[in-house]
Amino acid sequence: MTKKFPHLTVVGSIASGKTTAAKILAQSLQGHLVDADFFEENPFLPLYVKDMPRWAFASELYFTRLRLKKLREINKLINLQPVIVDAGLIMSTHVFCKNHLIQGTMTAAEWQFYLDLIDDLKTKIVNPDLVVYLKASPQVQFNRIKSRGRQFEKAYKIKYLNQLTDRLEELIETFQEDHQPYLVFDAEKHNILKVSGKKALISQVKAAIKSL
Repeated sequence: MTKKFPHLTVVGSIASGKTTAAKILAQSLQGHLVDADFFEENPFLPLYVKDMPRWAFASELYFTRLRLKKLREINKLINLQPVIVDAGLIMSTHVFCKNHLIQGTMTAAEWQFYLDLIDDLKTKIVNPDLVVYLKASPQVQFNRIKSRGRQFEKAYKIKYLNQLTDRLEELIETFQEDHQPYLVFDAEKHNILKVSGKKALISQVKAAIKSL
């Protein structure tokens, strides 16, 4: 059956507004939201925050398992309505896990095992038609993290947010090479908690969908 509806994935660093943006787009496009951005359910996360090298691999595997389970819903939904994914495997693999390798909190062997595992498991996962990247500076991310006051986020530093932003910029480069359609949305200029920012997001995304 020919796919009729768009499949979007929203990516961005911590506190960039991914979850809010995904909800806005799901409502605007009358689509189904697949929330694949987890934090509270992971039993390894408190341990990871205290000792990253010891618990990074276990924590990312746990997140990935949850995301894979969620993303399998897409195959049933995509012919019925638009699908908007919050985070997904793109963030797990190309941002968080890759950054663990680069910063030394995941070994080369763990990284390769993770990639091999993803290759084995993601074959039934549909690739997005459009990736929406919410871009905000690390300082803005840091300020938002402080203001929302989540306990497990208190250990995050500017250096770490800089690293995640670097990984996202590298990801955009791979999109260009792989001809993956994407949209960079300035989440710093446009505050999606305000009406004007929300309208800008919806307008830009709808325009990008039309150009697919």
